[in-house]
Amino acid sequence: MLTLYYFPHACSMASHVALEEAGAAFELKKVNILTGEQFKPEYREINPRAKVPALRFDDGQVLLESTAILGWIGSAFPDQALLGRDPFERAQTIATCAWLSGSVHPTFTKFYHPEQVVSDRGLFAAVKAKSKENYWDHLQEMDRIMEGRTWMMGSHFTVADPYALVFYSWGRDLGLPISDLTNLMALKDRLIERPAARRVLEKEKSVLLSL
Repeated sequence: MLTLYYFPHACSMASHVALEEAGAAFELKKVNILTGEQFKPEYREINPRAKVPALRFDDGQVLLESTAILGWIGSAFPDQALLGRDPFERAQTIATCAWLSGSVHPTFTKFYHPEQVVSDRGLFAAVKAKSKENYWDHLQEMDRIMEGRTWMMGSHFTVADPYALVFYSWGRDLGLPISDLTNLMALKDRLIERPAARRVLEKEKSVLLSL
């Protein structure tokens, strides 16, 4: 039995959707990152980095980082082709997830935690403004990627789709005009139509259901 440590509206949603789409047997453990539960010793034993997601296996091993977790799910359940249908497609999916994790996500984090960028509080407003601008650029790039496509990687659903939509929904938190991103909005609608993904979105009470 797998255990996914998650929190609604966090990037763990992508791993939650991927596990459900794969038909995996798993249980959920909610970690309330709004109350600081991720910093408690009990969770630090699971993930010393105090973040979600984390995926624990029945033998006690733990896998961290969204890109790694999504990659493992795709590899462990190959019949669903959640990484793609051939080696190049799989590499491209991982590359997209790495970009989302390594570039898009940190930009959002800098907006809410400018102290991680500069120590001078007088510069916080400038960091937040630039982070918001850069985040919008990322969302627009994602929308351009989707031009003429059904899914992020083309005609086939992969783990990159729920991962991309995490960041689409976060755009609302920054007050960005995400309704202008018509390709990502269409992607969101297609995700909601998938029974497995919808079960996850309903369980997490995802904002994607009301955007």
